[in-house]
Amino acid sequence: MKTELEALGFTGFYQGIWDQGENEYGAMQMLKYGDYDDIETLEFIEYWGFGEDYREKVMKEYAERYVEFVNDVLGTNFTLTSQSLWSPKEYNFQTDKVFCDVEIEDFDGLVDRLVKMVSTDLDLYNVMRKTIHDNHTSCSGFISFMDNDIDEWFGLIQDPENSTYFSYFIAYLVNAIQPGSLRQLNEDIYGYVSENTDWHLPVPETDEAKEEYQLYSEYRDTYTEFLKEYRKNHVDPTRQDWPEDDRRRYDVDWDEFKEAFSKHLEFLEAERTRLEYLRNQPVIPGLE
Repeated sequence: MKTELEALGFTGFYQGIWDQGENEYGAMQMLKYGDYDDIETLEFIEYWGFGEDYREKVMKEYAERYVEFVNDVLGTNFTLTSQSLWSPKEYNFQTDKVFCDVEIEDFDGLVDRLVKMVSTDLDLYNVMRKTIHDNHTSCSGFISFMDNDIDEWFGLIQDPENSTYFSYFIAYLVNAIQPGSLRQLNEDIYGYVSENTDWHLPVPETDEAKEEYQLYSEYRDTYTEFLKEYRKNHVDPTRQDWPEDDRRRYDVDWDEFKEAFSKHLEFLEAERTRLEYLRNQPVIPGLE
């Protein structure tokens, strides 16, 4: 049968080590102070990031590693079939969550084994009891929508429809057997992504930014110098008295700019051809 596990321990893309905004900013600074010290001059640099599929890739990696880790610790045989990411509209009270859709060969047998594992080990039982009570007891500023009694949980997880209880029970049990392991898993996966993939390498994300980066890659110095001059000649009328770097218009038409740059390239090519022609002319004695 199928059920759903939430990958508890994942800290989401807002604040924490996965904070996408902070990580993208840091990665852009690395570019600016590395081999791309002039990249901040690009018109669409603010539309660079980790790519539209960044969260999708992280979610998939996290789900795979989480299910594998749970299987190793609990001796379960969950098979990951798909994964999904839930993100809140506002990050005031919640953060992103990774959900793992898994298949289980014998759900009832697994639940019976896990309940017996906890109920017959007093130390494990007490850790689980305290975790459930501490995390699911309503208090000032917090209303719990889940029961806070472990003995009630033993019955609730018997029902496959109570996937939330089952999911939390699994995570709490993993953390009870290996304290701090889910936090460490979160850090380990982040470390893997940072050090072994290019997912934290900023890329242009909009069509204009991609188009501009192509021009920048092909004509780097020529492009950045022309862009600087173009900005100087397109001053916002309301900013005449502003510092030079802040005077430019922020609504420069991209198509107009591309056309202007294309004409500039044609001019440079014509000039190169002219100079090459002059260099190949025969030298007249006495006029060297």
